[in-house]
Amino acid sequence: RMQGVRVAAESSAEVPLAEMLKDGVRRNADVAALASRDGKTVTVMVWHYHDDDLPGPDAKVELTLDGLEGASARVTHHRIDATHSNSYTAWQRMGSPLAPNDRQYAELAAAGQLTRLGDDAQVPVVSGTARIPFSLPRQGVSLLTLTLE
Repeated sequence: RMQGVRVAAESSAEVPLAEMLKDGVRRNADVAALASRDGKTVTVMVWHYHDDDLPGPDAKVELTLDGLEGASARVTHHRIDATHSNSYTAWQRMGSPLAPNDRQYAELAAAGQLTRLGDDAQVPVVSGTARIPFSLPRQGVSLLTLTLE
């Protein structure tokens, strides 16, 4: 879903690679992003990761995109986390069956589909910049697609 060319993405909550290789992601969670651009479409994947798969606070993300043309953008937001696009948690909720029956298998397949998080939104582009604030659960991934208008 990320087409075109990769563009620079920076995060104030990113764990540096050297620290990650030396110590893992154990002290602070890694909240970082990848971005691409294909014509009038910008796609950004943002993650909130920690090595300990334990509950933790949501990350408050303020996604700022610069160098945009147009007056507004339509934003589509997809999510993978404990309750969205996650057949593993659906499997756990049904009691972790070793051999799911046909109904359970269909439910697991549906739970694994990429989930749109709400309706598309319009965001203004002011002086070439769009800002999109959102919360991202720990161990979650968001995929945001902006279509410039």
